[in-house]
Amino acid sequence: MMRLALHGIGTALPDHTLADAGNSVDTSDLNTYFAARRLRRVDHFTRMTMLAGCRALHDTAGTVQEDLKTPLPLPEDMGIVISTGYGPSQTIFEFLDSIIDHGAGCASPLAFSHSVHNIPAATMSVFLNNPKPYTTICQLHGPLMAGLQTAGCWLAEGRVKKVLLGLVDEKTPLLETNTRRLLVRKGHTGEFVPVGEGACFFLLGPAEDTDGSAYGTLEFTTLSARELQKEELPEAVMTPAKSLDRLAKLNISAEATQQSDMPCAAGAELVAATMQKKQSCCIEQTGNNFGLISLTPQS
Repeated sequence: MMRLALHGIGTALPDHTLADAGNSVDTSDLNTYFAARRLRRVDHFTRMTMLAGCRALHDTAGTVQEDLKTPLPLPEDMGIVISTGYGPSQTIFEFLDSIIDHGAGCASPLAFSHSVHNIPAATMSVFLNNPKPYTTICQLHGPLMAGLQTAGCWLAEGRVKKVLLGLVDEKTPLLETNTRRLLVRKGHTGEFVPVGEGACFFLLGPAEDTDGSAYGTLEFTTLSARELQKEELPEAVMTPAKSLDRLAKLNISAEATQQSDMPCAAGAELVAATMQKKQSCCIEQTGNNFGLISLTPQS
């Protein structure tokens, strides 16, 4: 069981009503943080990343971005960890399209440079003027748990004093088509949960640093299905929409606020659990096991 203090939250999500679940994230607010000229080559994935990350910084400090002159409240010695399922998918597909259309010798060098998975974290570090460690985790199963564990290790090692952890995914027409095709191949005949996108960031610190924490403490561990059934769960249990059926088979009642499917969906549900302002938890499916993240609010 690992414990971390949660100091701030920032999101860049579509409206979470059923009708808007499949919509793209509006990142136009990022223009109040950085000049449009600096953002002209920043792709949509990175814009979501930077917008949610900056909002988490302001949430931690209790400040608001009013215009371009508002300084960003950057914590001392802060690392950045981004966890994602597919990375900047649209940019990757555009680079592959340029190879198909023009050959390897004439492929777009700009698309290639932006297709590297660690570029969004690097771009954010440059825009924040934060020359501290940053990394990107790319995995389909358990990206939230992997991100929390990495943040916990960095803090325990003393590598940084704070970690800005982000969960980010974007949707593309090709991902939507392939997701539907794979589900049909697996024999899925029910209603499809639409592919979604969004970014959720958490400003984390050592567990003993809860005095300055606005949201309390996160405790997280990985459990088997049988171990999860034996856990005494709080009344408020959040989980991604695609995991509801699996938990129901274990007689665990949970709810999802985002009716969309993306590898990092547990990030949005952890935000929803935090907003309960009471003992709550978020469950993330990690292959055959489950990540259990429990939140104890600040008293």
